[in-house]
Amino acid sequence: MKPFFLFFFFTLSFVSQAQKTTVKNLLTQVPSGKAKAPTQVLFLGCAHFGQEGMYKGNPAADLFSEARQKEIAAINASLARFKPDVILIEREPEEQPQVDSLYAAYRTGKLSLTDLSYGRAEQYQFGFALAKALNHQRVFGTDYYEAVSNRMLNSGTNKEAFQQGLDSFSAFGRKAEGSFKSGELSLKNFLLLLNAPSVLDWAYRVLFVTPLQVKNGAFTSPPVKYVDTAYVNKTYIGAEFVSIFMERELKIYANIVNIAAQQKASRVLVVIGHRHAAALPKLFQNDPAYKVVNVSTYLK
Repeated sequence: MKPFFLFFFFTLSFVSQAQKTTVKNLLTQVPSGKAKAPTQVLFLGCAHFGQEGMYKGNPAADLFSEARQKEIAAINASLARFKPDVILIEREPEEQPQVDSLYAAYRTGKLSLTDLSYGRAEQYQFGFALAKALNHQRVFGTDYYEAVSNRMLNSGTNKEAFQQGLDSFSAFGRKAEGSFKSGELSLKNFLLLLNAPSVLDWAYRVLFVTPLQVKNGAFTSPPVKYVDTAYVNKTYIGAEFVSIFMERELKIYANIVNIAAQQKASRVLVVIGHRHAAALPKLFQNDPAYKVVNVSTYLK
């Protein structure tokens, strides 16, 4: 090998090694973001037990029934082992004064959940009841409400893939709910089914992944209060659909982390609708300050 080529080779080698060292040194300056003791967050994804369509004409699905109340007590005893510092429910922060008033009356025995027309709802049966058992002073609202429906996306190329996924998941949901309404499934097993990782992942794909395939369409009767159609790009109608649904999840996430920080919580229990329990853990799994705990860890 001639001297020139030897010099050229060793020069390249030196430069390459120097660049690797620079990259290595720069990488050491990137913060890991990992917390020494990440805040644990547990989501209890629920059906909306307070809606009349759940329990009317279906006595086995009535959470006020003696049998279901015994199940609720057992479930809350299991959840208590998580030792949550803070319990969050699907109410908006703007409603906190009302939540505080109701919970204070309930906690001091001045109000029974049967006094509330929506008293069968999960936020009361699990959120309020467990908070009282743990002697919590408050229960916090974490929702951001938007009245949007998956039915507004019903046109566009590749819409069939989205619709098939939605129909398939909806059929599964009806079967699961039917088994609970008939009394075939216990409340605990119904909740375990809803919160199974495979079911949550499926729900997430249906609402937040598959719709991205849909293009060149339009929304049908979108609620003007929540959807500004002047800014909807119809070419990417599926992405617009996902962004509308994800916006709500991001704002709920923001509420959760802010409340957790304000309360200096190390363990957070979120009692919320099933769809949110499918989406929110995806956000928290990318937040190194938090560790997501599946409810099956405690509901065995």
